[in-house]
Amino acid sequence: MTPVFVVSLPISIFADLGQYFYQDWEFAKWIGVAVAVDTFLGVWKHMVRKDASSEAFFSKFCKKIVIYILLLILANVLSHVTVNGSAVGPTQWIGTYICVFMLVREAFSCVENIQSVYPIFPASFVKRLKDFNEKGEYKLDEEDQA
Repeated sequence: MTPVFVVSLPISIFADLGQYFYQDWEFAKWIGVAVAVDTFLGVWKHMVRKDASSEAFFSKFCKKIVIYILLLILANVLSHVTVNGSAVGPTQWIGTYICVFMLVREAFSCVENIQSVYPIFPASFVKRLKDFNEKGEYKLDEEDQA
């Protein structure tokens, strides 16, 4: 009986470990598409501005991917945590919020990149984004002119 226990216990721990990493693969596909679109637009923006740097790109991109993976794991844990066998409602809400935040942040980043390449959004909309001034103009253009 002891040999079975010695082998089955470690296997059961590792087999069960997968549920803690991430489970919502449908959302992972959507955030992956958003990151891919944002990355393409970001590269395009830097090519147009002639300030592209592969070192900065890979550093920022790798940091973003690692942070997003950790946030997805955290969202999964918060969405599925149980206390005394019951799901905890507030943590489910926080897990959902983390996922929505990531998707909205990618959408804002796409808008910033599009606006810097080809300004099509109203100034009143983009002035709230981090790369734009109160007039809705791309900040780096002002620095280049000064």
